[in-house]
Amino acid sequence: MSIKIAIVGAGSGYMPGVIRGLLHRAADLAGAELAFHDVHREHLALMARLATAMFAARGADFTVTSHTELKPTLDGASYVFTTFRPGGMAARHLDESIPLKYGVVGQETAGPGGFLMACRSVPVLLRIAELADPDAWIVNYTNPTNIVTDAVLRYRPGTRIIGLCDQHVGDTEMWAELLGLPAAGLEADWIGLNHATWAERVRLHGEPLDLPALLADLEIPGGGATPWRDPSRMAELARALGLLPNSYAKYYFFHDEVVRELRAKGTTRAQDISAMLPGYYASLAAEAAKPDPDPSRERGGGEHGEFAVDVICALHRDEDRRMIVNIRNDGAISSLDDDAVVEVPARIGRKGPLRSAMGPLPLPVRGLTQAIWTYERLAADAAATGDRRTALQALMAHPFVRDKHTAERILHEGLAAHRDHLPQFAR
Repeated sequence: MSIKIAIVGAGSGYMPGVIRGLLHRAADLAGAELAFHDVHREHLALMARLATAMFAARGADFTVTSHTELKPTLDGASYVFTTFRPGGMAARHLDESIPLKYGVVGQETAGPGGFLMACRSVPVLLRIAELADPDAWIVNYTNPTNIVTDAVLRYRPGTRIIGLCDQHVGDTEMWAELLGLPAAGLEADWIGLNHATWAERVRLHGEPLDLPALLADLEIPGGGATPWRDPSRMAELARALGLLPNSYAKYYFFHDEVVRELRAKGTTRAQDISAMLPGYYASLAAEAAKPDPDPSRERGGGEHGEFAVDVICALHRDEDRRMIVNIRNDGAISSLDDDAVVEVPARIGRKGPLRSAMGPLPLPVRGLTQAIWTYERLAADAAATGDRRTALQALMAHPFVRDKHTAERILHEGLAAHRDHLPQFAR
């Protein structure tokens, strides 16, 4: 039975990785219509050409359609894959630079930067949930995925949505290397919130490992951080906490050091990416004209796309596959409310995610994670309603922000800078 998969944000630089993910599961999705949507017409057309050429070269049975309006994109879609960035890299630069001006980490998903992105993302996701077929699954990569998923579940009751992040894939590979274990077959029970997960239980080929013993022998490597990983700080944290932290833990436990490093760097991550994007898109255009394109893996490679497509296949084919996703808690983590959105392992099949009882959060990070959840709940409410007092409460609740006046200044400047993308606050 053929299906329609809507991809909102198909002009993204991550799209070549999504195309590779679709090729990876082409036999399982044969006959599908892929409805590409983006507001950037030129990038949308380029990705449609690239996808069509790659599918033809590899004999994949997909039909690609292109849209700049949401309704025709979503009509009849069984799956809606959302992977857009409202405001593009210019908005991301503001998210990263405004908090930094006030001595707070500027990051696109965590802290005040993530809050500003949530305020742009949530209204669009609520609109998508309103327009999509009631039985469609929204498979969301748009950041910050925890906040977005929470807002959709509470402000569009009945919507079927799963929040995605592939951070745990790279983190598990990093920990395999740090612990001297093979990456193949290593499985960790990451639990918590998106970009605030922790693992006390790890297995190799299904057999439990003695994590305290592994951490006792863990050496702290030298070398600096990359934009994605910071292994020396992660090893230091693991030794101190007695568990495996998510890579984003550095922003909480080394906050002031990271602020100094970001200020000394002189450019934001958004500026760095913006500088490479023209050449990147030019290389994609050149590949799209070839009979057998092999586009650059500089933005997302295959990991990003394969994870999302695997979730869609697990739903569509009733695969009962273990995956780490962002879903309503409903008892999975006893330390958080049932209606919290949490990142936990779940079995994914046709009926949706089936979560298991994971127990309480690890005590050394329980309070921190609960504080982050409090911020996320307030942030989702502020992003959905445009209520400025709730927005201020959200920033005051975040562990990065230690002063009310700092929260007020970031909020005032951030809302003004993004006013064109924040109609809910204009009301």
